[in-house]
Amino acid sequence: MKHTFLKTVIILFSILIVNKLNAQLVVNTGQTPTQYVQNVLVGGGVLVNNVTFVGSTSGPNWQIGEFSNGSTSNLGINNGVVISSGNVTVIPNASSQQLDYDYGANGDADLNQLGAGTTQDAAILEFDFQPLSNTINFKYVFASEEYNDYVNSSYNDVFGFFISGPGITGPYSNNSDNIALIPFTTNFVSINNVNNGHATGCASGPCTNCAYYIDNCNGT
Repeated sequence: MKHTFLKTVIILFSILIVNKLNAQLVVNTGQTPTQYVQNVLVGGGVLVNNVTFVGSTSGPNWQIGEFSNGSTSNLGINNGVVISSGNVTVIPNASSQQLDYDYGANGDADLNQLGAGTTQDAAILEFDFQPLSNTINFKYVFASEEYNDYVNSSYNDVFGFFISGPGITGPYSNNSDNIALIPFTTNFVSINNVNNGHATGCASGPCTNCAYYIDNCNGT
């Protein structure tokens, strides 16, 4: 049985990790983390159990929810689960409303190790799964309120997709390994590793893996 856990200091699945998205995106809350994983995140052919979530699962500070209508935005995923270190309910208004929240909650040791810093307000979705075939695919989008103002600063928002299980020997908790890497590299996903430079508005370089970056400075 595989064991996977998703950690982010700020995070969509088919997961979303969040900053400024088009107002046509729809976010709903109210299900349990188990329901989100079983009903939204995974498709057929996958057995899931032992779902846990570290973060707020009730209002007014919802840190997990379900998103839809993503095809009308620049998101690239139509629907899935959204996790945030802030409040997922304000995401549809993100072009006109700031998303950063400071709950004073704990960070995560694996994210600290990944980003070589101290994290806080970590949102962690964790579950065991067993695919009934020999492959399984996840899609995710990482976004951050810290783009573009805090690029290449000490405020390095980071995302981890950790997996553990038979045959996996990694440097993180439970011998897990982080599989959320910039394509064709061993670099983890963060605002300092994926961006088009520091700016107070739309960024103009220098590019750091910007082939994987969409500058949503105009809220589109």
